[in-house]
Amino acid sequence: MNQLNLDPVSVSIAVAGLLFGPALAGVIGPYAVIIISCTVGAGWALGRRDPAARLSAAWYFLRLNATAVIVTVSLAQLAGRWIGSDDHSWLLAPIALIVGGVGDDWPGVGRWLLQRAGSILERRAGGGGGST
Repeated sequence: MNQLNLDPVSVSIAVAGLLFGPALAGVIGPYAVIIISCTVGAGWALGRRDPAARLSAAWYFLRLNATAVIVTVSLAQLAGRWIGSDDHSWLLAPIALIVGGVGDDWPGVGRWLLQRAGSILERRAGGGGGST
């Protein structure tokens, strides 16, 4: 008996196969999942923005979706290797959702990561006693 895959990427590939043919489905399907997931996350992030900035919502969505298209596959491959998974396709949707959901707060996330890495290195070097 064939196992039915209902994860977002498999479903998207099946739908893309109907619309664009099997030759393009393997490429269009995963990127459709990335764009849809990022758009949902960007919608959440847009709610945190200044109401005056909502006039630029289309540019905001375009910018975040372009970022997600560029970085999601690489981040999914890295995360897949880190957790020991051979198939990273199931990570595309959550990573794109996070990329969109963080929105314009990426500089703050970067600062937090650098502070976190600094405190870990400081503890390993023997300095500082507290944890963050």
